[in-house]
Amino acid sequence: MSSADRDLGRALRGVPIPEEAEAEERAWELVRMAHAERAPLRPPATGRRVAIAVAGGLALLAIGLSPAGAKVADVIGDAIGIGAEDAKPTLRSLPAAGELLVESEQGPWIVREDGSKRLLGDYDGASWSPHGLYVAVADGSELAAVDTSGTVRWTYPAPGVVRDPRWGGDGVDTRIAYRSGDDLRVIAGDGSPESDHLIARHVAPVPPVWRPIAYAKLAGSPFVLSYVDAKGTIHTVDAESGATVRTTRLDRERVMAPSTGQSHGPALSPDALSLAAIRTTKGGEELSLHTDGRTEILLRARGGLTGPTWSPDGRWLLVGWPAADQWLFIDANRPSHVVAFDRISEQFDPGGGGPAPFPSVSGWILPER
Repeated sequence: MSSADRDLGRALRGVPIPEEAEAEERAWELVRMAHAERAPLRPPATGRRVAIAVAGGLALLAIGLSPAGAKVADVIGDAIGIGAEDAKPTLRSLPAAGELLVESEQGPWIVREDGSKRLLGDYDGASWSPHGLYVAVADGSELAAVDTSGTVRWTYPAPGVVRDPRWGGDGVDTRIAYRSGDDLRVIAGDGSPESDHLIARHVAPVPPVWRPIAYAKLAGSPFVLSYVDAKGTIHTVDAESGATVRTTRLDRERVMAPSTGQSHGPALSPDALSLAAIRTTKGGEELSLHTDGRTEILLRARGGLTGPTWSPDGRWLLVGWPAADQWLFIDANRPSHVVAFDRISEQFDPGGGGPAPFPSVSGWILPER
């Protein structure tokens, strides 16, 4: 992380939000009400698990790794008697239905449920469409939509170099927010040129963030977008009208996550009733789950974590552990059940001549094909 990124991260953490606690609590209550009548999710798929023994039944994993990143070593905190098999050396299947979108040095990859992978092309960014049919990508000064086989469906010549495309909406009516040079713009999901419009000029080099759709509709629009200006101030707007929307704590934490070393910020569960978040502690980082006013620590680890990412059925949380070069799939209902995979970097850098950067997960979706 550059010094400029660290300065921006400090600036974002210091931004006060008036009445944020009250606004957040009101919003969460409305989200719960809005989702109370949702149809139940399909039963979760089962997968291979690595059992972790934890003192007192506390579900946490506190591991220091050897350079190979495969075996459990010493312990953090109150955990005792921790032991686990080596992480699986190859990603052969996901523990739940759906497909992952993964960004690597070579470009974005689709990872299917059976573990098979497809490189979409030499693109600089990627974002799922709401139904998982397409992926928005950046290619120089072009914004493009490709399908999951890598076939280009449309392109749009942007005014400047395209970065950080982010697809949002409810699946019927969608928008893509993207940075074009130093500006932030939004275009319709079908790429229609007449729909492209400016949101803000001179924004910071930070990806824009759409509010989760049910949460966004509480503001009267499905297209609520947060971004950071060049001075480090966070703004939230209705991307259609340009009207200012109150920035909540969730907006703030999600938009500032890349500046604090995470791949993305707190993640709302598919049923909108739980929030998974990573925070830095004295001994490393921890993954916590917040549900109905209760907080449970699912994981403590030395070194940085990336994610978290929910499975489409809301059962599993995927976090990356760059220092260990591992992915950990954690059962949110039974956190002592973990599926771990090793050597993640090289699996997304076939034929690479040296150490590959750790890939980031851009989403886990159940495609509606």
